[in-house]
Formats: sequence, C-alpha cells, structure tokens
Amino acid sequence: MKKVAYILDVFPQLSETFIINEILELIRHKVDVVILSRRKPEENVLHPGARDLIKRTYYLDNRTSTVRKLLLHLRFLLFSPDKYMKTFLFSYKRKSTGAFWYFKESVIYAEIIKKVKPEHIHSHYAASSATEFAMLVSMLTGIPFTFTAHGWYDIFTSPPSDFDLRAEKAKAVVTVSNFNRSYIHRRFHVPLSKIHVIYCGIDLSFFRPDMLNNDKGNIILSVARLHPVKGLEYLLKACGILKEKEYSFKCIIVGEGPERGKLESLISELQLCDYVELVGNKTQDKVLEYYRQAKIFVLPSIYEAMGVATMEAMACKVPVVATRIWGVPELVDHGKNGFLVPPKDPQQLAEAIETLLTDSDLRRRFGEQGRLKVERKFSLKDQAEGLLRLWEET
Repeated sequence: MKKVAYILDVFPQLSETFIINEILELIRHKVDVVILSRRKPEENVLHPGARDLIKRTYYLDNRTSTVRKLLLHLRFLLFSPDKYMKTFLFSYKRKSTGAFWYFKESVIYAEIIKKVKPEHIHSHYAASSATEFAMLVSMLTGIPFTFTAHGWYDIFTSPPSDFDLRAEKAKAVVTVSNFNRSYIHRRFHVPLSKIHVIYCGIDLSFFRPDMLNNDKGNIILSVARLHPVKGLEYLLKACGILKEKEYSFKCIIVGEGPERGKLESLISELQLCDYVELVGNKTQDKVLEYYRQAKIFVLPSIYEAMGVATMEAMACKVPVVATRIWGVPELVDHGKNGFLVPPKDPQQLAEAIETLLTDSDLRRRFGEQGRLKVERKFSLKDQAEGLLRLWEET
C-alpha cells in the first residue's frame, strides 16, 4: 500500500491523538498519507507530530461557490457517468437526514481524491460526517474505503441510522475491541467476516517508565476529556472518601471539556481544593511527565471502548484502576495488571485506590504486568501493520 487518504471532520485534535499517532506510524511504514479535513481545530495546544501532518492536509472549510460545485458535478457526470448516476440515485433515495446535501458537497472531496490518487480511503467514527463523505467519494471514484468504529457515541449511544448501509458499502469495518465487534454484529447485523478488530496502539518507545524516578509522591492521575462519559465526578467523590480517611495525596486531572464548571463546583463542595487540580490540555511530552510522576492512574469512565490513556499509563508501569465496561477488560486483567471496579461507584473506586496507595509490592507487580500486556497486544507498530494487511486484502 503506497498511498492512503484519510477523510476526517476536524484535524488535528488533541483529544484524538490516537488518529495522529496512527497516521504517523503509517508514514514510518513508508505509506504516503494525505488528509482531507472539513475544519481546522479551535484549540491551540498541538500534538508535536501534528505540525508536519498539517502540511499533508487539505482543509475544506473555505466555502466553495455554488457555480464551482455545479461545474464539479457536471465534470463527474460527463467523465464518470455510471458512478455519478449510481451515487446520485443512492443519495436521492435515502431517507437519512441531510443525505442529499452530503452528495452535493461530496464532489469537493472527490475532486481532491482524483488529483492525489490514493489506493485506499479511510475514516474514523461510524457516525461522523467524514465517514459519510468517505462512502460517497468511494462510490464516485471507485476507490475502496474502510472506517473505524470506536465506541461511545458512534456504536452505542448515537450510531448512524444507516450503520448497516455504511458497513455494506465499506470494504471492511475496523473496530477497537472484540466487545465492539460482537455488539456491531448483533445490533446492526453486519457479518462478522466484515468486522476486523485492530486494537488502538501506542508508541512504546515514547511511553516508557522513568527508571530513575523511584521517589514518587502520592499522585493519583487521570487523563481524560472533561465530559460526563469519563465519570470524573466519581473520581472526585472517591477522593473525598480518601480525604475523610486522612490520606495524603494529590489528584491531577489532565484534559479539558464541557464539565469543567461542574467539576470545579464539586471540588469546592467536597473541600478538595488542596487535593485535586484540573490542569487542562497538555502536550504529549507534558502528559508523559505526569505519567512518570504518578503513583496510580485512574480512568473511571461510564462509557469507554478501551481507554488509550490507560494503555499509556500501563506502558509507563503505572498501576491502573479502571471500570468494568465494554472493551476495558480486554486491556485490564483484574487483579493481575490493575483493578476493575463498577462504573458510578465512588466507594469501590476509593477502596481500589487505597489498596494501591498502601501496597508498594502490588503497585510494582501491576506496573510490570501492565507494561508486558501493552507490549504484547497494544503497540502502535502492530496497529499500523494490521491496517496495512487489511487494506491489502480488501
């Protein structure tokens, strides 16, 4: 596979470093990657590798004139009449909201795809506009496409009404856990043979422990968007329980999002101002520093496909506490490389953290086993090679 086009909604996004890392690893595997993004990000903090990728990115947020779009439609009608009419009729007959608008806009993407000539098109999130455009562009150009379905909103809570149709048009559906694969098959009736599990991977040469830092304070770390699905209010309530037991600790939460105000109010209400700090978005280098300072990592999600931040912590030999939901048990083996607790249960969360705070041998054992697990199953290299094998086969 020599050239691949990624169609994405917003690129680059700090909350989606796994997409950035996936693309960077493909480039290291000698793949020429071109990116089509509908919008530029609003955030200022960038992944260090994103700056070079921006040079490969076509942004389509500048408005294309109606005349220009009409000319593009006419060109595709004249030079690819069969593909154009099939795509036109397909879009016209669909009942999903905005389906024909996507068709009208899709020629802008298709024109770029025809110019850069990729062998394959890939997108992320089943419910994204990007995947809708990838499907239509594939139909207009004849270039095969695949998409990665992740979890929370695009599979479980707000999947597209035509998930089965998108899967049918795709050469394959990628997903990030065996739990997801089984769920997609049951709910959307996609054949299991078409759904491929490729775990999100991490750069093991970057995420590694600091062997010189043996004197860690009682730092409890969480790296997550400040969003209700991450369950951070339950971590704060667990911190409140630990405070009442007179434990000395500092909880650092890295990330930004719509729940900041609510979480700040809860920190004040529980009198945790001296115990909890919301530090906002940070670069990957700074996040690595936090992992290396942490004694325990906690991700108390209510919904979580797997948890890339949990992988990163495990790679740094930080013992982890996560919730027993969806694909997380495929990463965290309870009692072997971490603890799994029920979601929305601050009492059990506090008990798991307390156990790790007071047992250095257990922390060391969980840390060692966690690193071994991600080395064995969750490397970025394996992820990229899995995608390349799939694309070659399809």
